[in-house]
Amino acid sequence: MPMPLFSSHSPTVSRLRRHGFSGATVRALRRAVRLALRPWTKPRTHGFAFHYDRVLGTSFELQLVAKHAEAAHRAEHVVLAEVDRLEKSLSGWADTSELSCWQQTRGVEAPVSPELAEVLELGEDWRIWTAGAFNPAAVSFGDLLHVSDVSDRLDAMRQPLWTVDRERGVACRLTLLPVSLDALAKGYIVDRVAACACAVEGVTQVLVNIGGDLRHLGDRAISASVTDPRAPAENAAPIATVRLCDEALATSGGYRRGHMVAGRAVSHILDPRTGRPAAEVISASVIAPDCATADALSTAFSVLTPAESVALADSLRGVGCMMVEQDGTITTNDTWLAHAAT
Repeated sequence: MPMPLFSSHSPTVSRLRRHGFSGATVRALRRAVRLALRPWTKPRTHGFAFHYDRVLGTSFELQLVAKHAEAAHRAEHVVLAEVDRLEKSLSGWADTSELSCWQQTRGVEAPVSPELAEVLELGEDWRIWTAGAFNPAAVSFGDLLHVSDVSDRLDAMRQPLWTVDRERGVACRLTLLPVSLDALAKGYIVDRVAACACAVEGVTQVLVNIGGDLRHLGDRAISASVTDPRAPAENAAPIATVRLCDEALATSGGYRRGHMVAGRAVSHILDPRTGRPAAEVISASVIAPDCATADALSTAFSVLTPAESVALADSLRGVGCMMVEQDGTITTNDTWLAHAAT
């Protein structure tokens, strides 16, 4: 093993002393070398984890790699503040949220925050891109689950819901139907808070998990598991494990949040094209570059056929999908398989 360059007994130090350099000069040279080498020395980092319940109505997990505890706790504070701020804007359950207040308008260009404008625009875009399989107005069918004829609302579902002008900061609500951004807003919030945490000085890796919607930021891949929708217990072995690196993962399905209708369990996810609960696919998982995309597509893939979902996923950059059907059939695309942990 080579002797360290500036150990007290190294040949280099002996030669320096022979040529009349003092001990103080040698120590100064040692410090200079350490400083010169510092940019090539990887700083020590530590892992931190924070857990909360009842954040956006579900569980919240923040995992960080940071240079010191102060940076980690600062990131925790920033993230919780950002969640609260965005919830006040995007919540579909709070009567005082910006979204709820905006829903009281119709046919007028009302001022909206940049965040609400962006999510509204994404909601309308995904309605178009999925040919109606994703639709924020699907919630309007909720009170018709016990009714056999829902055709009176289907025409309204096919019409534009709103227009958005993000440059002017206004949005005009066109539909009379109630809407919910929940199938998109949670993923959007996950993206935003992960970015806030990663922007904190001293934080190098971030993983945000809100109710199963994940966003990873960093250059070290992490493993994420997908719950088996047919397993009787939540702590059962996962149905799949994937590797994520600077990516997102979201799963939708009615296997734990269904309703009882006419004595049988049905999914809480409604097909906006028919008004009926999703029946064929019981779980849809999506890997995407961001969590808002994964969130919206996992909802759409719960109502599309697996073949339709694969075709749409393959048309989008970096999107992997896995659909589990009632009979246990699993369908994936190549991007999903490329992320599978071996």
